[in-house]
This record gives sequence, structure tokens and C-alpha cells, in this order.
Amino acid sequence: MTRSAGVCLFILVLAAACSGKGSPPVSNANLINPLAHNEGFDKANPAWPSIALLKTGENPLWFELVQDGPQLIESPTAASLTPYVPWPHARHITGMALWKGFLVMTVNRDGFLILGAAGDFSPVETTELLLYRAAAGFWDPYTIESFFIWDDKPAALLYRNDFFAEPGAPALRPQVYVLDFTSSTPLPARVPALEKFPDDGLWETELLHRGADGFWYYRMKKKGEAQNETAYFRAAATESAAPAGGAFSLLSEGERISFGEWMNSNRPESPENTPSNLARIHAHAARSGRGGASLLRAVSPDFEGQRLFSSAANLDVENLESLFACIRTEGSRKKAEPSVPRTEPQGALAEPLALAIFPDGSGFYSYGAEKDVRPFLLAPLPDGFVYTGVAVLGNVIAASWEEQQEAGIGAAGFMVVSFNL
Repeated sequence: MTRSAGVCLFILVLAAACSGKGSPPVSNANLINPLAHNEGFDKANPAWPSIALLKTGENPLWFELVQDGPQLIESPTAASLTPYVPWPHARHITGMALWKGFLVMTVNRDGFLILGAAGDFSPVETTELLLYRAAAGFWDPYTIESFFIWDDKPAALLYRNDFFAEPGAPALRPQVYVLDFTSSTPLPARVPALEKFPDDGLWETELLHRGADGFWYYRMKKKGEAQNETAYFRAAATESAAPAGGAFSLLSEGERISFGEWMNSNRPESPENTPSNLARIHAHAARSGRGGASLLRAVSPDFEGQRLFSSAANLDVENLESLFACIRTEGSRKKAEPSVPRTEPQGALAEPLALAIFPDGSGFYSYGAEKDVRPFLLAPLPDGFVYTGVAVLGNVIAASWEEQQEAGIGAAGFMVVSFNL
């Protein structure tokens, strides 16, 4: 098996779909053969604005995140001279999830970007993708760090980050917004536990993540004080899974925990939980001299969001080298629910796949029933730039990238490229 690294044959901008507020053209220079929204496709599309029809190939398509949405650029070296700003105030991709046949990405200060097949994926050198943008202008002053699945929908938690500056926007109620097939913009969602604050003062939920033990952990902060008080909580996903016969779930309220318990909540799962083809990549990376002590941040059609796996037990997470991974098992090719607008692609690409990259884009993959692990390399980035996530959608690789300097981020965006195994 061989892998071709990426020719962009063309990109079609869906001009009519871009006419709505908050969904401008990807690039005025690329208005080739404009198509009306939903015209010419054999499956119904969601309500999200379609901003581009991409035909991927052997060369990557690069997109930079700007105020008006993703902008097509020649390469990250051609990105605009965006000043470095603290990461809570920078436009960058903060999370990825493979959800109901789509790749969903959260963009800080913007909303959701979604990639989906314009037709069925097939094992050929080019693939057509639709790029959607479900944005909300009022998100601009808020920070999105938590991306999760709530009520079977991609969800983002918005909060006012006051570490670098005083909050200049009003407090949000509710703070969670979800991507829904029926709405062109993210919809507010009530998560009961996150709305039960301590009694005194103005509190906001800042972080939410699911621990390796299956419990949800979240952090709340009291705003407007010289020394802001912080509180930490744990909750079960459902009432039936909660201790004490239903107390402390996200559907009611959480159990207050210590700072130490909070710090331990984001530890990776034990190595024996790592899916077998991903474990082979982890072991191969260690033998190759890279990833000897590493942390795998993995997404999958089988996961609700991201899961963390370590190369060994009881490792200090802060000192681990990051690997960004995507895994697809044979069970990933589930038949779509009747309510989902498009079915997941069928065909040869249902083969199991595991792929992992380091921040520089080098990495490894394992494909099909074979146990071989092969080297892999995404397009190189300029100095000071790194990859921050990767996902595989059919026969297309998508990867997020950033220009980083300590706690600051400059230019940021994502790329897509076809591959053949």
C-alpha cells in the first residue's frame, strides 16, 4: 500500500449560500462556477450555511481563520500578519469531533466549522467536501475551551476569560451552545449542573471535561473580585450513573471536590484501554526514538469527543510529548439514524485505520487488518507553527494548525488533503 501526500484540482465557492449574515465567501478570488445552496446534490443538506464546495487532491487546501470566517490561502507562509494575542482571545480551533458522518470543529470566538461529504466517499484520488459554518456574532468576546457532546450534539461552553484582561462582555446564561441539524446558528442548551452556582456573587463555569473514570469534571469561578474564588465539581453523566441514588449528575448538580481531585481528573486513560491499532502506533513511536513518553489525544467516530491515552501508567501529563490521533474501527461504519440528513459513506474505506502525528506533522499510521505500522508525514509547516489536531473523514485528512509563541497565538487555521492507502 502506498500513500500519496496530497493536487487540489479546484475549489467551488457556494456564493448563494454565503449571502447570509455571518457567512461570507471563503475568498472572492475563487468564485468559480457558483452553485446555489443544496443545488445539484442527491442528499438533503442540513440548515447550516454552506460556504464552499472543496475538491481535495494530493496537495493540501489551506485555510486561515479570520474575523469573517475561513479564508483560503496558498500556505501558512501566506497567512496574514496576525498579531500574537493570548490564546483565550485568539481565533483558533479548540476541538474536533467525528459526529454522525461529519467532522465538527469549534473555532474560538466564532462558532462551528463542519466538513461533510458532498457525495459518498470513494477510494479515489479526489473527494468533494462541503464546508459549513454555523457562526454566532455574539461569541466574539467569549472563550471556547471546552468542546463536548451534550444530548447527542456537539456543544461548546462559552465563558469570559479574565486572566489576561477584565471581562468586557456581559455574563451569559446559559453558557452552552450546541450544533443542531435544524438551525443555521448554534442553539443555547441548558445543562442543569452548570447553572447551579454557589450562593454568593457572580459565578461562571469555565471548564468542563470528561475524566477517564466516566465522570464529568468542571470548574467554576467567581467574577468581579480582587482574588477570584474558584470551585471544582464532579458529576455523573446521568442520574442512574450518579452516586447516592441520583445526586450529583449533570442533570441536577455536581459534588464539590478538592483542587487535587480536579488536577487528577484530566489524567489519561490507562494504557490497557488504548485500542489495539493505536497501541501499535504508540509502541512503534517509542521504538523509533520518538514518543517514548507521550500522550495520545484521539478522536474517533466511536468516541464522544476526544479521549486521552498515555504510553505508560502514572506519567506526569505536563511532561509528555503530544501525539494527535484518529482511529476508525470496523464498528465505526454504523448505519445513520433516519433523522440524520446524510448517511455515513460506505465502501472500501470502512477498513480499520489508526493515524497519529506529532506537532511537526510527522507520524505513523496502520491501515486495514494488517498490523504493519508505516511512517506518515503531513505537509511541513513554517518555523513557529505546529499542528494541533488531526482527523480522518472518509479518505480525507483534516488537521488544525497554529502559529505559537509561549501563551500567544498568531495565525491559525486548518488544512484538508486527500490520501490513498
